[in-house]
Amino acid sequence: MNAIQSLSVKNFTAFSKADFEFSPGINILIGENSTGKSHILKLIYGLLEMPKFNDNQGEVSKSALKLIDIFKPYSNKLESFRRKSRQNSRLKENLEVRLSLESQATVGFKIQDDAQWEANISFYASSFAQISVPLALFLPSREVLSIYPGFIAAYLNRETAFDETYYDLCVALNANPLRKEKYESVKQLIEPLEKVFGGENKVTKEGDHFFVDLPDAGQLEAQLVAEGYRKLASLVYLIRNGSLTTDSVLLWDEPEANLNPKLIAAVVEFLINLANAGVQIFIATHNYLFSQEISLRAEYGLNENIRFFSLYRRPDIDGVLVESGDTLAQLNNNPILDAYVAHEERENRLLYDESEAKGAK
Repeated sequence: MNAIQSLSVKNFTAFSKADFEFSPGINILIGENSTGKSHILKLIYGLLEMPKFNDNQGEVSKSALKLIDIFKPYSNKLESFRRKSRQNSRLKENLEVRLSLESQATVGFKIQDDAQWEANISFYASSFAQISVPLALFLPSREVLSIYPGFIAAYLNRETAFDETYYDLCVALNANPLRKEKYESVKQLIEPLEKVFGGENKVTKEGDHFFVDLPDAGQLEAQLVAEGYRKLASLVYLIRNGSLTTDSVLLWDEPEANLNPKLIAAVVEFLINLANAGVQIFIATHNYLFSQEISLRAEYGLNENIRFFSLYRRPDIDGVLVESGDTLAQLNNNPILDAYVAHEERENRLLYDESEAKGAK
């Protein structure tokens, strides 16, 4: 697989300057709200989409439109991504992003002003005609099975608040299941999730509608199934139809959203299966249990190729900063752990106050 090795960003949204060195396996991004986790996932996805358009160096058109549709800024312009100058809020800094692949190929773009203060946008790649990028699949934090019926046509013909990651995911779900012989080679990847549903072939599609067969409820339309189950059902079907396969990239924003904590272990096992099969994974999360489950795998030597990234701010430094480690324990900035420790301190304080009150009586 031509894995993603690194990402460099300069004056991009929340970042003044940041560099990421990725693992070929699982990459976990943590950080408080508005530190740019989702932006990094979407940027990676957008850059991997660029070579599909075969733009020549310097041409913008389709590559720019794809990035705009992925982020969906209100201005509908790539200039929205540029950070404003600290010295003059009316000016914007020059922006540059660069994604490097294992093959030494690079893709990226930059925006800088000319002498008339007009923004010049240029896209570049080692060779748009020759570069080979892995297949990428982006899962937004909201599941899509419930909105799937009619969504593709509606997105193409109507104005919508949904960004293009939802459309791309619905297109991926629209593919028919693999032939039996091809599915046999990847079916082991979803065994942890199939246990959740009680067996194989529990997620089916009839026409424009998905159905999920649950152990205690039988077969139900996707709209009647809990959102957490719908998220997992999407993954089962994406592997079943070959949209998520080995040697691909999975970008998943907040997998824990609307997911019962009891299902976290199954999701982690599923992700480990994917990584072991050659899928490079990028995840943004706020969840303590999810991040700790992944970290335990690395801490006890159960899995290699896991890397954590903490995105954080400091009042004396401009822009979001990034630190990385092979385990959560190696990070100095962990807002998830900080919140958990603060919760325990509040609980201990309440227990102490209650004991003091009883003792006073």
